[in-house]
Order: sequence, then structure tokens, then C-alpha cells
Amino acid sequence: MAILKKTAATEPYRIPSLADASPEHAALLAKQEDLSDRYRKLNAERTKLRGEIAAEKEAGGQRLSPDVAALLGDAPDSLTMLMQRQREVAGEMATIEAGQEVIIRRLNESRNVASKVVCDTVRQEYQRRLGAVCDAAKALEAAREHHDALLDDIEREDVRLDYLRPVRAFFLGDRRDGKVSYFLKEVKEAGHNV
Repeated sequence: MAILKKTAATEPYRIPSLADASPEHAALLAKQEDLSDRYRKLNAERTKLRGEIAAEKEAGGQRLSPDVAALLGDAPDSLTMLMQRQREVAGEMATIEAGQEVIIRRLNESRNVASKVVCDTVRQEYQRRLGAVCDAAKALEAAREHHDALLDDIEREDVRLDYLRPVRAFFLGDRRDGKVSYFLKEVKEAGHNV
């Protein structure tokens, strides 16, 4: 869960995770973790088998296919058994890889559904916080206009402003149609009523 702080005095606002919002998404994540665990174990076994096969070959082990060994009445040798197990492990790993690809696609699909649930859950809090940002932006724009009006009045009296060393809020953009008004317009166009 992501945590956003409201204020120092109140409980932090908790955003539900996608797994909290959707049991289907949670189940897919659990299945993905299970497949990853199985794949890691098989990969470790494959590495071990490779070492054992190399050791058998160095020791002079000869490979007889299980069918040939049965035809000759011999028990399958250890090298054959190791190689057979290695093929089985490789097959299981390939199956898990294919399953993981399907899980990833399904997670992407379920993420959309779960994201909508999370957004619906936090919408009211988001509206409240966006409203506070808009109110602060409007207050800043009004304070800037009030500040700049004073500087305009001083300039109309032909006073040299360099003795005052004024600082203008150019970061807000143009006074008439600056960045604050653009931001408020964007909020309205996004469908927020703040």
C-alpha cells in the first residue's frame, strides 16, 4: 500500500493495493509467485543435474537409451537416468515459462479492473486534495495580482523601483493568462469540479 500523509496530526491516508482491490488480481499475483518459486527450484535442479552428468561422463559412464537397456536386459545406467530427468526438468521449465507469459497477460488485464476500483475508492480524497491545490493556486494568483498592483502604482508615480529591489513572480507566467489559469483550465477540462 502506498501511504500519503494528510497532516502531521492525522492518520496517514492509505491507498489500497491492487491486490486489496481485486481478489482476482491477488490470486494471479500469488500464482505468479508460486510459478516463480517452482521455476527457481527446477533451475537449481537442472544446474545440479548438469554437474552430475558431466561427472558421470568424466568417470567413463556410457549412455544407453532406456529402450536399448531393456532390450539387453540391463538396468538403465545412472547417466541415462540423469539425462532423462534433465529433459523432464527442461520440459517443466518450458511449461512454467509459457504459464508465466499467460499470467503476465492476465495481470495486465486485471490491473485495469483493480485500478478502477482503487481510483473509485480514493476519488473523494483526491478531489479534496486537488481542491486544496486549486484554492492555493487561486490565492497565490490573487496575492500576486495584489503585489503587482502595488508595484504598478509605484511606477505610475515615476518612482525608481531599484531602491525597493522588487521581486516579481515570473514563475507564474503572464499576469493575464499565466500558468495558474492554465492549470485551473486543465483541471476543469479533466472533469474535476473544484
